[in-house]
Amino acid sequence: MLILLVDDDAEDCTIFKEALKEVNPNSVCLTVHNGEEALRLLDDSILLPDMVFLDINMPFMNGKICLVKIRENEKLRELPVVIYSTTITPGEKKAFAKLGAGIFEKPATFLHLKETLKKFLFSRPG
Repeated sequence: MLILLVDDDAEDCTIFKEALKEVNPNSVCLTVHNGEEALRLLDDSILLPDMVFLDINMPFMNGKICLVKIRENEKLRELPVVIYSTTITPGEKKAFAKLGAGIFEKPATFLHLKETLKKFLFSRPG
């Protein structure tokens, strides 16, 4: 499983990757630090990730703009994207859901992070 994590917080990236390895030892997690880097990587990729975890608050291009650009791009439109952020307002949740994104508030504990990752990675809405 190939995952793309878009987050400017190095510590959050490290914790996410550790939790992901415990949940799915065969996974590969690429990280970039803002929406511009994510779009460049996705545009240049022959193999797209299975899922993108996208933080909201980042420099250069935030997660909101990045998600809109992903949905506007024919190659990327169907890519599963999960908004992964510390705080998400009810209005943002509604807007992200309308754009077909899952919502994943950064959990307070490592155990909760692993449990939530399992839900997103191994249960597909039908």
